[in-house]
Amino acid sequence: MRLKKWGGRREVKGKALVKPGSVLIASLIAVSSSVVLATPAQAYSHLCGRFFGVGEGGAISYRYYSITPTYQKAFGDAQGRWDKTSPNSPGHFSKQQTNSDPMVEVRDGSYTWDAWATASWQGCGPYGHWSYNETYVKFNSRTMANLTAREKKIVATHEIGHTYGLAHVSTGCGGAGPAVMRQGQGKFSCGSDGPWSDDIKGARAKYLAS
Repeated sequence: MRLKKWGGRREVKGKALVKPGSVLIASLIAVSSSVVLATPAQAYSHLCGRFFGVGEGGAISYRYYSITPTYQKAFGDAQGRWDKTSPNSPGHFSKQQTNSDPMVEVRDGSYTWDAWATASWQGCGPYGHWSYNETYVKFNSRTMANLTAREKKIVATHEIGHTYGLAHVSTGCGGAGPAVMRQGQGKFSCGSDGPWSDDIKGARAKYLAS
């Protein structure tokens, strides 16, 4: 019997609301297909967990549950953006048709909460891995209805960043930014679609630190 999900964060059009009882964090992203790992300056921040068994080439399995074509495309395009950053970022995403225990479960629905989307998990183990090696992404079709297809993709890229173990950051389009892990609409105008250099450095530091 699985434990009740207790970690996660919601993005509410520019600010995050932590779910009651939540101790962890999660949210949005943006992507750039050609990313250069730059200087040590950084804005990225980490959550408590990460996937087990993911390094330079490990697979991150995901499966769609009760999802409409709109959000299936948003997530599929977003994971493709992350995959294009390889080998700078860890692992690669692998869609599963029937796997009953994927590492990322993806859904959408018209939910009462005000966030665009959520990423959640059941906890973190003693070695810094997600409990059960699982995370859960939900898109709120009610609040995301007026976003463009590109903006939906960036939201999905952000949520995937949370499943990697990246936390929210406070950056603009310059300086250490841009970063897809920034909350709100500001990232939509930074150019390209993420993930950007800071996001990639954050994921690399989480999994591939030397």
